[in-house]
Amino acid sequence: MQPDKNHITHLEHALANDDALPVLHPTALKIQMEATKKDPHFSVLASLICKDPTMTSRVLKVANSPYYRGIEEAQTLKDALTRLGQNEIVNIIMALIHQQHFRSKHQVIQPLQRQLWHHCVNCAIGTLWTARHLGFKELVPLAFIAGLLHDMGKLHILSALEYVLTTSEENIQFPATEIDNIIDELHPSLGYHLLTRWGLPRQYRTIARDHHCKPFDMSDKLLVIVRLVNELCNSMEQNGTGSDYTFILEMSEARILKLSEPEIHELEMAVKTDMALR
Repeated sequence: MQPDKNHITHLEHALANDDALPVLHPTALKIQMEATKKDPHFSVLASLICKDPTMTSRVLKVANSPYYRGIEEAQTLKDALTRLGQNEIVNIIMALIHQQHFRSKHQVIQPLQRQLWHHCVNCAIGTLWTARHLGFKELVPLAFIAGLLHDMGKLHILSALEYVLTTSEENIQFPATEIDNIIDELHPSLGYHLLTRWGLPRQYRTIARDHHCKPFDMSDKLLVIVRLVNELCNSMEQNGTGSDYTFILEMSEARILKLSEPEIHELEMAVKTDMALR
């Protein structure tokens, strides 16, 4: 069943409606603003997090997960910082802030959000691993967040779609293929718009907008990494691990980064095994 033009119009109106826009809680917005500074002040960050007991407990839960856990349990944010370092804590905080937007209970939207979140975390892990592996020290503090947020335009569309499905008095149905087409076409520009509304730095917004663009800025190494990791993660999620990644090696992004086939498989394993934030 194909949606009629009136249904598409409803979705277009929802995309322009602030009521259908994913919104950061004021405390989460303040935490994000501090976390994404070039040199975040951890005492300020910790003070903001401590005002949200739920956020504090979730940060500690992740810090004490099997992937991160040390000999002794981290009981305070200071303990977690000492064990993991500021960059890792910031990454955890940003993931937990934005995971809140992936909590729909709608039967159509929920599985799509779950799939999208899984992809965002995969790309965050892969982007961070690649930046570290290639020795791009200046990109390491930015890499996880860039990978995590690059597809937030898709979240915007899913939120608008849920708004239409739950508020319209009509029996609106969008076939899965039509949803996919809408997402593919609109998510880069809407991602830029949403990250702008959330007050994210320009570099993250640009990556959200340009991660599918042809041509693209080949001098922007973080954009190049996200583009490559995004394609790898899409392949892993669709075809499983251990696939033939010849097409990745043939990408201009792989040539720019000078990645070899063994390195691509190392990247695959890094994405596959890091489960703490899923």
